[in-house]
Amino acid sequence: MSLSAPDILLIEDSPTTAELFRFALKSNKSASTVQILNDGLEAVELLLGDPPSAGDPPMLPRLVLLDLHMPRLDGFEVLKRLRADERTRGLSIVVYSSSDEEADQREAHRLGADGYIRKPAGYEDFCRTVAEIERAWLGSDARGTVARDRSG
Repeated sequence: MSLSAPDILLIEDSPTTAELFRFALKSNKSASTVQILNDGLEAVELLLGDPPSAGDPPMLPRLVLLDLHMPRLDGFEVLKRLRADERTRGLSIVVYSSSDEEADQREAHRLGADGYIRKPAGYEDFCRTVAEIERAWLGSDARGTVARDRSG
């Protein structure tokens, strides 16, 4: 990654969804940083590519939001590979998908997803969902301050 890892790594093949995510962070006045990758292969290359130099800590995001249905390498395969590698095994990975298929949710959890969030349809719901993701997974509200209660 760059000099510092982002708070959120969004792996999303839809440019529209990726831009909506950025707009939601901005609308929420979020302090979270985000890096967006277009497909699962880019994510695997970034996160599991060359290990850092000796003594350098790995530059991992605090949260990975992972779409399921992507070209080249789907989210299930990305999840499987990240959980199989000791460098990324402990990453917080939440599936962020438009799929409401129960089989997709079961498979994501079986492969080690920490959560499953269905993408919202409208912009207001999008902003609200992004704020909820930050509270639940980053321990902060939309302005980046530490939340007191991470349970909800």
